[in-house]
Amino acid sequence: MSNPTQSASSPTTEALFDRYLLPKVALTIIVAASLLGSWVSTTLAGDSGIASAVATWAFLVALGTLVGGLLWKHLFVRPADLGTGARDYCAAMYERFDRIASLAVIVTVLAGSVVLWRYVGRFGTTVEVASLAMLGLTTVGIVAWTILADRTVESQFRSRAGLLALTFGLLTLLATAIAEVAMRGLEPAGTVVRMLHLLAFAVWIGGAVWNIFVAVPSGQERPRVDVVAAAAEQLERFRWAVRFVIPTIFLTGAYQAVDAIGLNVSVYVTSTIGLAILAKAGFIGVLVIIFKLCPLWRACSPIEGVCDLEEIGASRVETDSVVSTDD
Repeated sequence: MSNPTQSASSPTTEALFDRYLLPKVALTIIVAASLLGSWVSTTLAGDSGIASAVATWAFLVALGTLVGGLLWKHLFVRPADLGTGARDYCAAMYERFDRIASLAVIVTVLAGSVVLWRYVGRFGTTVEVASLAMLGLTTVGIVAWTILADRTVESQFRSRAGLLALTFGLLTLLATAIAEVAMRGLEPAGTVVRMLHLLAFAVWIGGAVWNIFVAVPSGQERPRVDVVAAAAEQLERFRWAVRFVIPTIFLTGAYQAVDAIGLNVSVYVTSTIGLAILAKAGFIGVLVIIFKLCPLWRACSPIEGVCDLEEIGASRVETDSVVSTDD
């Protein structure tokens, strides 16, 4: 007799692991909006070169992927997941993330070198610039060690090295925010706003990459009730984070735009920078629409309103009842 715990019901599995068009479109829009934002930031800092904008964007995306991914790996994954039928699911996710993190480390180093050169050109070889370089190198060094070390999923989960990598990644992100603001003149309010903006972006981009390229493929290979339930709980934690991420990115972005070019509407519609800012705001509007459509499509994603946890829980209880009856 087949074991009912080995596979989830077809509707539940499809609700969780299928229909990923909207999240993928959302990720594409996030990436495009961040590229526009990087171009606006570097241009306002006096560097209109495309190479600088692309390097800054690549650095922030790679670093954000590491920070957001480590956040999911050590905080959104539940301790209970490692002791249930979802243990192999978590192990598979960790392996997939290691492959993505390997690429992110390379991009962080290469693009980060260009970004660091920008700072050296503006500020010189100061203690602050050297500190940023050391933070970045420490981050990628620890991440590289965690990738190369052959350890069990239990020993990786919330390990000292993993949490240190997350901590140094966050510090690197905050130091980068300070450096970016300093390129145009350091001031407290603008620095705090930029920090919040980059932190929110990292949580979003890292979580989106994990969800689409780590969680979903790993779950599709193991469509069991325990895996579906664990994945849904992890997505729910990310959804709660995104509830704060969306308004944070919008409000901090609006503050930075007004701080840079003011409130004159004509500036926004007649200048290239103004149009880029409006385009980025439009992208955020499209994202809001996508997130509203997700529940209607029953498209499971980390955004509010999808993946009915109660339904999954009911399915799990029903399965447990069947197992009890068989026993």
